Amino acid sequence: MRGVSSPTAASARPGAVSRFLAWTDGLPGHGWWVFPALAVLLFAWAHAIVWATGRVPFGVVDPVIAVGVPYGPYLLGLLAAANFVSKRSVDAFWPATGWPDAERSGWAAAFVNTPGPWGWVSLLIGVPLAIGSFLSAPTSWLGQGNDQLVLLVAYLPALVLGYSMAPAAFVHTLRQLRLVARIHREATQIDPFDRGPVYAFSRLTVLTGLGYVLLGYYSLTVNGAFAAGNIVVLGALAVTLVVGVATFIVPLWGIHDRLVDEKAVLVREVEDRISRIAAEMYRRIDAGEFDGSKVVSDALGAVTTLRDRIERLPTWPWPPQLLRGFVSALILPLVIYVLTRLVSTQVG
Repeated sequence: MRGVSSPTAASARPGAVSRFLAWTDGLPGHGWWVFPALAVLLFAWAHAIVWATGRVPFGVVDPVIAVGVPYGPYLLGLLAAANFVSKRSVDAFWPATGWPDAERSGWAAAFVNTPGPWGWVSLLIGVPLAIGSFLSAPTSWLGQGNDQLVLLVAYLPALVLGYSMAPAAFVHTLRQLRLVARIHREATQIDPFDRGPVYAFSRLTVLTGLGYVLLGYYSLTVNGAFAAGNIVVLGALAVTLVVGVATFIVPLWGIHDRLVDEKAVLVREVEDRISRIAAEMYRRIDAGEFDGSKVVSDALGAVTTLRDRIERLPTWPWPPQLLRGFVSALILPLVIYVLTRLVSTQVG
C-alpha cells in the first residue's frame, strides 16, 4: 500500500464562496433554505424600488426581474449540493484508493474548498458583465432616462450576484473535476468487479452537469425575453451547455481507460487458465486417464463462466440508467423547445 500526496491546497484558507457554503452547511437542514430565501430577498429589493418609484404599479410583478433573480442563488445552491455529494462520493470511492483512512479528510476538504482570492476575482469579472448585460437588454424593457436608472438600482444586485457567481462556480467546478480525475488516476485498488467505488463520482458529475444544462435551458426558455438578442446572455448560455456536457464526461474518462486496462488483464489471466486446463484435458484424454476427466471438465466450465462474466463487465463509470437519464435531460428539453418554436412560427 502506498500513500499519495495531499490534494493541492487542501489545507489552504478557503475562499469567500467556500466559507459561505460552509456556513450554510452548518445551519439547520444544511442551510438549503438560505438559497431560496436569498432569491426572495433579491426579488423583494428590486420590486420595492420599482413600486416605490412608480416604474411598475404596486403589486404588479415585473416578469424580467422575477425570472432574473434566481441565477445567483441557484448557482450557490448548485455548489452546495455538489459539495454535499462530493463528500459522499469520496467516502464511497475510498476503498478503491488503497490509501489510509487518515488521508480521507484531506481529500474531502479539498473537494469543498476553493482556495485563494477567487471571490474577489469573480466579483471583478461579474460587475462589468452585469452592467453589460443590463445595457444589452431590449430597449422596450429598459425605457429611457430615469427609468433606466431605477431599473439599474433595482436589478443590479441580482445581476452582480448572478454574473459573479458564474466564474466562481466554474472555478469551483473545475477544481472538483480535476480532483475527480486525479483521485481516479492515483488510486491503487480499483476493482472492476466492485461497481460501488467505480460509480462513486458519477453522481457528482451528473449533478453538476445537469445543473449547468438546466441553467442554460432556463435562460433559453423562461428568461427568453431578456436573452433575446442579448449577446452577453446568449454567450453565457452557450458556455453553460458546453460546460454541462463536458462536466459529466471528461473527468470520468480517465477511470474508463483504467477499467479497460484492468479488464484486459483479467481477460488475459482467465484465458491463460483456460488454455492450461484445456491442455490438461487433452493430456488426460491422450493418456487414457478418464477417471479424473470430470474434475477437469468442471474446472473448465467454471473458468469459462468466469470469463463470460469478465467480458460482460462494463468499463464506463456510470450506471446505464444514469447515462440514459442524463441524455434524456439534455436532449428532451431542447427538442421540445425547437418544436414549440417551429409551431409558433408556423402559426404566426
